[in-house]
Amino acid sequence: MLFRKLIELLFRMKLIPKIKILLVLLLTISVAIGADDAGNWIGSFSSEDYEDFLEPVEKEKIYYYWQMEKLKRAVAPRYIRYIDSSLTLETGKLLNRGILFTFEGIENEEVSVCGNFSLWRCIPLKKNDHGVFYTVLDPESRDTIREELKVLEYKFRVDGLFTHDPSNPDSVEDGDGSLVSKLIVIPTGPNKLVTTRILEDSPYEELEYRTVEFRIYAPDAEVVALVGDFNHWDPEEDILKKEKEIFTLIKKMKPGNYLYNFVQDGKIILDTFNQNTRLREDTGEISSYLTVPERSYALERK
Repeated sequence: MLFRKLIELLFRMKLIPKIKILLVLLLTISVAIGADDAGNWIGSFSSEDYEDFLEPVEKEKIYYYWQMEKLKRAVAPRYIRYIDSSLTLETGKLLNRGILFTFEGIENEEVSVCGNFSLWRCIPLKKNDHGVFYTVLDPESRDTIREELKVLEYKFRVDGLFTHDPSNPDSVEDGDGSLVSKLIVIPTGPNKLVTTRILEDSPYEELEYRTVEFRIYAPDAEVVALVGDFNHWDPEEDILKKEKEIFTLIKKMKPGNYLYNFVQDGKIILDTFNQNTRLREDTGEISSYLTVPERSYALERK
């Protein structure tokens, strides 16, 4: 009853439709997550959930950002998907994806994480009431380099002194008599992290179009189709081809912003490793978000 009254109150507010939808969705998700996980969120980070250290992305779950304040102990780094209401209302992006770093130091004042992903510049962590420092590193942020890394190497700087991550069992000697911690980014075998990308200098380029390659790792799927606002959400127009467990489709698109989803064996899904998402105002559903940029160079006629 209380939840229904809150929704009715939101819709009486003089807000634009998009903000209304975002607020309702955030409220719904926060209630659901709060009921399931608020009491013992850290329990979901048990060692049993994280036995396969080589493939941390397979263990991703969705959490609410305020749950970081409930951490009672540090955990090994891992990829997570999380919802931050302040970012959602500011950017329109509902789901965020990043790497959670934590350090347990109730008696410490300042903790930062420094690694090869930031050219060893240190990124500060925030301390919660339980003495656990934390941050979620966005791989696409301005603090990180764009070079594709297969292994992340890092240390914590604790009150000015460098140390390895005591919660991470994967560490090696750094050559200077101390340890550096590691996190595997890309697992062995098929590249399960594939996602949509813009192709450069391909034989398919045309003056007014960019060439976009849609990709998704789906080894058990029979058919994968692409739907979006560029093809009227028609699942029969763009069918992906399967090769070595990865479905791909090359499509010419004009520069602009697009919403899209994959349809895997009849089920509508997100582009798994495209962290950019938006809310479809007409349906209230979440779609992957793609920006096709203008070409930054002149293309010679062929």
